[in-house]
Amino acid sequence: MEFRQIYTPGLAHLSYLISGRKSCIVVDPARDVSRYLQIAETLKLPITAVILTHLHADFISGHMELAQIPGVEIFISKKAEAVFPHYGLSDGEEFKHDQFLIKMLETPGHTPESSVLTVADMEKGLVPVLVFSGDTLLVGDVGRPDLFPYIKEELALFLYHSLRRIEKLGDQLEVYPAHGAGSLCGKELSAKLTSTIGTERLYNKSLNIHPEKEFIKQLLSGMPEVPDHFSRCSRINRLGPNLISELPQPKAYNPGEFLQMAAMGCLVVDTRDPIPFCSAHIPGAYALSVKGNFATFAGWVLSPEKTLLLVTESQNDLEKALRGLYSVGLDNVAGYLHGGLTAWAASGLKTARIENISAEELQMRWLAKDLILVDVRLKSEFDLAHIPDSIHAPAPDVRRRYREWEDCDKPVAFICNTGSRSLLAASLMLRHSRTNKVINVMGGTDAWAKMGYPLVSTEVWPFDITDDQD
Repeated sequence: MEFRQIYTPGLAHLSYLISGRKSCIVVDPARDVSRYLQIAETLKLPITAVILTHLHADFISGHMELAQIPGVEIFISKKAEAVFPHYGLSDGEEFKHDQFLIKMLETPGHTPESSVLTVADMEKGLVPVLVFSGDTLLVGDVGRPDLFPYIKEELALFLYHSLRRIEKLGDQLEVYPAHGAGSLCGKELSAKLTSTIGTERLYNKSLNIHPEKEFIKQLLSGMPEVPDHFSRCSRINRLGPNLISELPQPKAYNPGEFLQMAAMGCLVVDTRDPIPFCSAHIPGAYALSVKGNFATFAGWVLSPEKTLLLVTESQNDLEKALRGLYSVGLDNVAGYLHGGLTAWAASGLKTARIENISAEELQMRWLAKDLILVDVRLKSEFDLAHIPDSIHAPAPDVRRRYREWEDCDKPVAFICNTGSRSLLAASLMLRHSRTNKVINVMGGTDAWAKMGYPLVSTEVWPFDITDDQD
């Protein structure tokens, strides 16, 4: 048996390819399926099956892409009520594929149709050796049950009993989840990407909360914010995503054409780093650096109904941006600015700017009460450690909260861990408000802490902080 774990940065998504004697199985694939195809080609074995543990909410799955391969069959729980061609698995159902005996167990909680799948290698025996746990059991955590807010208590109760079912599978089973630290599908995920049932029984806090009422109370307390695209991705995955090969090919536009399309309502997405963006950018552009958590925040703040235009610095950045946008269902990309912002500026077209300051300058201006400081990290990060008297507002919320600060005499400074989310927040402030007195803090709270400046805590739950959020 060959076993490969594939990690998708930004989304902190984990997918898998396992091969037997004659074929390969892919579990919870990303929309970009090139890596699975490359591995299968290296192994000189065809991909013949795709297994989905549930309808993922934070990304578009690659099941329809892989289904274009002759002979590939998709397996998912009947409870998913999937519209695309598939084989619907019932609770407790076993099926053989190549040398593997696979059993599906319904484990609702993260989503109504969530399931886990145990795998036995029949060349070694019929006892399962691993479990694909989806987002039901994560390393150090469990899947959040609040993606369906009107039934979150019911789902949390289901999850409690699903976990009881999983922990009885056997301490020796290796656990392979669908997400790791940095994902918003849980609130306390470990940086480790694999575990065992026994290890999780010992150290997974959520797995060990009893009784039911206390589990529901603690699990639903302090959940991270739910990005806008989560419900959209889940719906698209149920219907079956469009094939990437059938999407319109993005075109190169000269500055004049680009300006005209932006004036017609297309959204401009600038994928460059903070310093060049702050120095000069197209007025109204969204700042979403491809070196940050691009896909998640693009899905969170950009409308799928709008046509997108990209500003990039290289062909590599363009390709990375397209992968990120497609991974969260933002398929309507018309094109990109040929020659980048250099060509735009050379054409004499208008640019905007954002003041960029260091942690040291922030400290001086903060003591002088010369600005309003808004911390745009997640609430869990803010509660763990933040600058005294700073205001908390997650970056995407600036779309709605900008009115609180736009009429102030002082400039508004945005800060995050390193400077990517704060740049997005600053660009949202410029786009939506009447003010142009906007500041981005380079280096963020990481730089502030390294300088030895004070931080305070209002922590109520021991969350992990990961730079992956930026």
